[in-house]
Amino acid sequence: MTEQEPILSDGVIIEFVDGKDVPVRHKDFGERAVVMRDAKNAEGPILYFTEAEWDAFIAGVKDGEFDDLLEEPAEGS
Repeated sequence: MTEQEPILSDGVIIEFVDGKDVPVRHKDFGERAVVMRDAKNAEGPILYFTEAEWDAFIAGVKDGEFDDLLEEPAEGS
């Protein structure tokens, strides 16, 4: 597995890590896991995704599955 620098996007840190290094033991992360956390609260909650879960999440974003979660722009903006 190649090392990849963490990605900072809209206040979220996304890292690709070795699956063996994930402290969550209730599922198999395989060779690689994706870690997501709030950049403003690095010690706060951390989300762990398998590669398949991450791929499904990204496909959902691209398909607009989460568009209903976007805030409506304020009137006059």
